[in-house]
Amino acid sequence: MNKINLDDVKKIYFVGIGGTSMSGLALMSQSNGFVVSGSDMRPCSYTDKLIKNGIEVIIGHKKENVPKDCDLVVYSAAIKLNNIEMVTALEYGIPIMERSYFLGKLTQFYPKTVAISGTHGKTTTSSLTALMLLNAGLDPSVSIGGTLDKIGGNSRKGDSEYFVVEACEFVDSFLHTNHFIGTILNIEEDHLDYFTGGINQITESFLKFAQILPEEGLLIANGDDARVIASILPNVKAQVTTFGLGESNDWQARNIAYDTLGKPTYEVYYKNTFYGTFSLNIPGMHNVMNSLSVIACGDFLGIQKEVIQNSFNIFYGAKRRFEFRGEVNGVKVFEDYAHHPTELRVTIEACKNYDHNKLWVVFQPHTYSRTFFLFDEFVKAVKDADEVIFNDIYSDREANDWNIYSEDLAEKVTQIYGVPAEVISQFDDIVDYLCRNVSEGDFVLVAGSQSINQVAYDLVEALKCCVHS
Repeated sequence: MNKINLDDVKKIYFVGIGGTSMSGLALMSQSNGFVVSGSDMRPCSYTDKLIKNGIEVIIGHKKENVPKDCDLVVYSAAIKLNNIEMVTALEYGIPIMERSYFLGKLTQFYPKTVAISGTHGKTTTSSLTALMLLNAGLDPSVSIGGTLDKIGGNSRKGDSEYFVVEACEFVDSFLHTNHFIGTILNIEEDHLDYFTGGINQITESFLKFAQILPEEGLLIANGDDARVIASILPNVKAQVTTFGLGESNDWQARNIAYDTLGKPTYEVYYKNTFYGTFSLNIPGMHNVMNSLSVIACGDFLGIQKEVIQNSFNIFYGAKRRFEFRGEVNGVKVFEDYAHHPTELRVTIEACKNYDHNKLWVVFQPHTYSRTFFLFDEFVKAVKDADEVIFNDIYSDREANDWNIYSEDLAEKVTQIYGVPAEVISQFDDIVDYLCRNVSEGDFVLVAGSQSINQVAYDLVEALKCCVHS
């Protein structure tokens, strides 16, 4: 089914159309002249945008939703083959294609596809790369896993050969794109429900991603990552450039300084020659690393240094990536998409660069398998918080076969690091608890990839009438 020629396709139906990536692909498909419709289990901001753009979105999965005259059904990895709409598509003889294969088909139309991969930092880096290409007048198409204000969402259709895509390793999705430039930001354990072979299987998957690149293409690789150096770089045919803090890297950041808001300014050296000074409006050492890869990409494409610097100056982050929700009577509230231990740890480190009194962390773990396999790492990730509130584990694709609970995390955090930690299941109760306990000068981080971000919004409103001094 995945051998279908898109030249023969006119009408596409998306099952799970409201997903971050799926909604972007639906919009891009419409922009490319396809007739698009689809369904999802619940409405959201993405389905609202699709409807506003004239795309039919049906809430709920039913047999009668699937158009009999459809040429192709695209489905997300979260959709099972026994889904009624999938069964109906096969019954009608309609070709089906998983989301990552469809994205790969689209990249065939763009000879200069830039694919951003890595366990962490993909959305921020792909957003910043897209903004840089836009500022350089290269008019890229874009498909990212978050919302970028400059393009009004998570996708855009450009009129050039450039296509910036966020390339996710889950279920080997990123092995279906045809990329000319590929970035590997980092390699760590994650998605262990799929990568049952652990870090070795994950590394092998990233190697295959790198080997897709043509000889005239470029691999931009984290030279501080031992797995990248040992397993990836010696085995690719494309040109290679490295970035990081170590002196052996082609692109290196030096003399990093932070202002009172945790925003870094740093000097960049290319092969030990001073290249320029750069500043970011997004905090943290991890974003210095992300930005180095963007600089390497821009330089390879011949983008002027001043354009890159300006792109950094006007970039305030993708939605839900260390996003400021508000400050009420001296209490700062931020939210972040962090759902892996490393992401959570570096985000907490970024929080500590801000002037603050007490650091509160509200965290909603995502999936039982990730919580189980990375349990010790999650416990360590929050050790620098002054108090932690865990929400219940959110899992939309698996049962709790590991008998793991947020209470286990809370108990271990307090036992090992002495950090007060508890579990509060209801969002309203989390907000009430914080309102009773925060004081002027405190900093609240609400972290997690799912619905927990609602707590940040609700907290800002509630704090207006409950802050203690």
